[in-house]
Amino acid sequence: MTGPHWQLTSIYSGLDADDYRSARREVSERLAALEALADEHALGAGAPLQADGERAALVDRVVDELNALLEVRHTIATYLTGFTAVNAFDDAARAEASTLRREGGRLAALEARLVAWLGRFDDERLVEASRGAREHAHFVRQAGVWSRHQMSDEAESLAAALDDSGGGAWGRLHTDLNARTATSVRLPGRDASESLGVAALVNLQADPDRAVRAAAYDAEVELLERFDVGYAAAMNGVKGQVRTLAERRGWPDVVAAATFAQGISPGVLAAMQEAVEEALPVFRRYLITKARLLGVPRLAWYDRRAPVPGAAERRFTWEEGSAFVAERFERFSPALAAYARRADREGWVDVPPRAGKRSGAFCAAVPSPAESRIMLNWGGTLDDVTTLAHELGHGYHNDCSFRFGRTPLQRRTPMTLAETASTFCETLVIEAMLEGAEADVRLAVLEESLTGATGITVDIHSRFLFERAVFERRGDRELSVAELDTLMLDAQQATYGDGLDETLRFAKAWAEKPHYYSSGLSFYNFPYTFGFLFGLGLYARSTAEGAAFVPRYDTLLASTGMDEVATLVRSMDIDVEDPAFWREGLGIVAGRVDEYAAAAEESST
Repeated sequence: MTGPHWQLTSIYSGLDADDYRSARREVSERLAALEALADEHALGAGAPLQADGERAALVDRVVDELNALLEVRHTIATYLTGFTAVNAFDDAARAEASTLRREGGRLAALEARLVAWLGRFDDERLVEASRGAREHAHFVRQAGVWSRHQMSDEAESLAAALDDSGGGAWGRLHTDLNARTATSVRLPGRDASESLGVAALVNLQADPDRAVRAAAYDAEVELLERFDVGYAAAMNGVKGQVRTLAERRGWPDVVAAATFAQGISPGVLAAMQEAVEEALPVFRRYLITKARLLGVPRLAWYDRRAPVPGAAERRFTWEEGSAFVAERFERFSPALAAYARRADREGWVDVPPRAGKRSGAFCAAVPSPAESRIMLNWGGTLDDVTTLAHELGHGYHNDCSFRFGRTPLQRRTPMTLAETASTFCETLVIEAMLEGAEADVRLAVLEESLTGATGITVDIHSRFLFERAVFERRGDRELSVAELDTLMLDAQQATYGDGLDETLRFAKAWAEKPHYYSSGLSFYNFPYTFGFLFGLGLYARSTAEGAAFVPRYDTLLASTGMDEVATLVRSMDIDVEDPAFWREGLGIVAGRVDEYAAAAEESST
């Protein structure tokens, strides 16, 4: 599969170029200067507090200096990711990234000190007295909570320093194993064996030929089993560290820490998950209908993304897919369409899968030139088109923050709202595909839509249940490969139920998914469900309000790091603490399941 590779020269000229080297020195110098400022004024949890007048001026200075440091450091981090994400064998970029991570440990320790210091003040008095605190009131109020969940300055500094060789190292091991390893596979109907990695094998599980899907699945399982002891060690290492630190910081559990980090309360998560669990039979009805269309008693894991008979299969070249997405964006907002075309025109998107390239897709902001970089693994499917729309939504979200002049601290968006624009943009594209479509086309689009909806609700919920179970058990001891397999199968039973053949589920999903291996972000799952259902709700508002909705939408995107989620979304007349809101979005999905069953009947007659 062909397509453009991204360019990085609009960020810096090269790893050995003067502009990059100057930026690297700037990061080191700014970090050292901010550390010196913190030492000079004894900023931290236990030092004497400054007088009111001195305190306000010092807060202004600290906030300004921290923003300046974060701006250039974030730019460098994305620049280096631009090399390593598409070429796991780029040792020079990997070495630079390692050096940056070491400084990241110092920065994390410094931020912990600053948060502890800010958390000792009366939030509202400080916001009134200090410009920096006023402009970053949400950050200051969050600091008050975080400071109550911090260890001593020395302990936080040590934890940050050790992460690079602890949880962070385990996470990199998982990434390297997934990106660098491949297995030789001779697929049905092909003349020769091929060397394929995890990303390519996952893509093949959407192939129209069930024999190819099964062979790709078997090869992926074999590849993951080959290194599952290493994956299990990484899982135990990451989860053990995260759980220990959560306990030492006084959180009741890792879920409580994760919900606060995502800008919601445990009650909001419970309301959403209550509605999701109520809707699981709807998704199972879709899976059972799909199995009937495929002529099997129950779906295997590798059938979930299979095209169905009677659906008009459509493949997209990169040019066709990107043009379609931009055209649909145009009908909602010319600014959104212009952004999509600019990302393609200016080389911000890396499209084709290849050896050494990371699996999946992502979008990363590049603050200093106010750009983004979008990585895909394009296979030409409907799913790839909606993934493109999803990642462009993230890019547009970044663009709104840049255009509104938000600082790095103001741009710190929780994942719950970080998925707002991405899922909204997916919905725009899906609805465009459904408009006026014949039964066979409608069936294909609904199939793609429901495959995605099932993944983002049913599969995401299974991942949440699995991760929570791992954290609960990790407090006692390490978990074996067999135990991790069993926990994953239990989670899939609780969510997919009779929608999947219980003998052909995916026990090794825990080894495939990179999100489990982040020491800095646990439960990298439920925010996607939040964003998906929230995006559906916003789409419904946009159809009712028309053009008047667009500026409200852009303002929301530009403000997602500036208050708690429940407070921000009240401006859109949304109550995320009420399960009824989540049922509304799931009701749209239920309607699509009904349409799917009808289209299946119509296409078969």
